[in-house]
Amino acid sequence: MSKNSDEQVTSAVNLIRAEQYKEAIDILEPYLKGNPDSLDAWYNYGCALGAIDRQEEALKAYDEALAIDNMIFEIWFNKAAALYELADFKKAKECYEKALEINPEDAEAWNNLGNSHSKMGNGRAAIEAYTRAVALKPDYAEAFYNKANAHFIEQEDQHAIAYAEVALELNPSLETRLKEWIHVSRARLASAQDQREYDKAKKEKKKFYDSNIRNSDSVD
Repeated sequence: MSKNSDEQVTSAVNLIRAEQYKEAIDILEPYLKGNPDSLDAWYNYGCALGAIDRQEEALKAYDEALAIDNMIFEIWFNKAAALYELADFKKAKECYEKALEINPEDAEAWNNLGNSHSKMGNGRAAIEAYTRAVALKPDYAEAFYNKANAHFIEQEDQHAIAYAEVALELNPSLETRLKEWIHVSRARLASAQDQREYDKAKKEKKKFYDSNIRNSDSVD
């Protein structure tokens, strides 16, 4: 690769960092015609396309990059994100899993894997992924919120409330989102407690009457 070619890719990367995505694409598209084996160009082309919601094209760019080297975490991660945006949650999950095979210490990838599982209705798998995320990053408010919400969906209300409180402590701005469901969790817990107290009182009442009946029989 020539020095001029290196400078073109570097210019595109700087434009992406400046959020000038269309300008970056204008550099990378002609560049790739003459340099189809450039991993960096394909990857950054995918990033720029994804940033302006051209996800289908971004996927093709990431696939070109993966054809050159399929052991780069960032490419699998970004491909997964594009698939998630396209609501292909199964393939997104598979790509996040590929990314995590390369780097199992990335909290965001675990969180996003949890989101993919959640979208497919895999509540237990989602909770496990969020648990990995918060274990790796104990101040990850979004992952705590997602974990709380997954427990809520599974009707595990004590866990839902506990993790929601952690999320809120880490990021008070999450309160608006928590209000959408946390009151339901608290109401279900209160109802369950009321039911337990009712059942206990009913059992004690039955025990009292059974005892009185036995005492009455002994008198006769």
